[in-house]
Amino acid sequence: MHASQIQLVAIQMQLRPEDYRSPQSFERKVSSLMAQLAPHLRDGLPTLVAWPEDVGLMLVLQGMWDELRDAHSSRDALSRAVRAHLLPALAHRLFHGLRWPAALIHHRWRVMAETYLDTFSRAARTYGVYIAAGSIPLPAIDLGGPNARVVDHRIYNTAYLFDPSGDIVGTQRKVHLIDLEGPQMLGLTPSPSGEIRAYSTELGTVGIAICLDAFQEDVLQALSAQGVQILVQPSANPGPWSKGQQEDWLNGSYRAVQIRKIFRYAVNPMMTGRIWEIEFYGQSSIITSEPTPPARGYRDLGPMVGFLQVAWSDSNEEILVARVPHPDLSV
Repeated sequence: MHASQIQLVAIQMQLRPEDYRSPQSFERKVSSLMAQLAPHLRDGLPTLVAWPEDVGLMLVLQGMWDELRDAHSSRDALSRAVRAHLLPALAHRLFHGLRWPAALIHHRWRVMAETYLDTFSRAARTYGVYIAAGSIPLPAIDLGGPNARVVDHRIYNTAYLFDPSGDIVGTQRKVHLIDLEGPQMLGLTPSPSGEIRAYSTELGTVGIAICLDAFQEDVLQALSAQGVQILVQPSANPGPWSKGQQEDWLNGSYRAVQIRKIFRYAVNPMMTGRIWEIEFYGQSSIITSEPTPPARGYRDLGPMVGFLQVAWSDSNEEILVARVPHPDLSV
């Protein structure tokens, strides 16, 4: 017997370099936002808290911020970081055929994974919630034994889903990459769409489509075929939140849920903030397939049906919360 209601949460996080100085800095950041959410949580109500794409990306530079403080661009920072770890990064570049950024991530994957996984596992356990923990670039790793090990040396943009006990119950790798992730920048590898999975939870069946994936028919059809009810679209949009961008964004989870009715709900947390010259903008949202009265939508587009919650700002931190009927129940 499941609950009649569930709670969906989108964390709109602002990227700040100082939050990645150390594992403790990152945990303080996550704990601070979870503490802000705490007053909105209701005991016994199944809750899903979704974080933005790339929330774990800058963990590759933890411990190096003093050396990178005066870097004038992301490429300059990356160059300095590679030089600081030149021999092991070079070994990964040559042995596994990786570009420099991916080689650096491979060298540092263990410390990145430990900080990211420990932090979000503890947060899920502390607050008794499911957490879709945005994403982090990592090789494919096997966490089933006492020691994590790499099973595929290529680097993927990877999302993890934690249950209220803090255990990992789902993993999803990004299928469709943007230029920033491709061979000329980070050197990540796209995942085959055949590896898309849905995850059964007390909230309903959850599927994750990382940012651009929620715009792609092969991903949407794979999730739909597996009975996904709640679509999580962790996003990081590296560009201005113009009217044209807002109109284009409606072709993602909004179209899949409100227009096509493929899924019952969608949660789209957005990254904001700046890392050197790369700036992220966007309004997080929580969307329903129901024909709701027109309500505030994206900033320049006016009221629209289907939006349960939309962030007020495209650049600040916000926490969106919506209590909705369990997707197994008809309205």
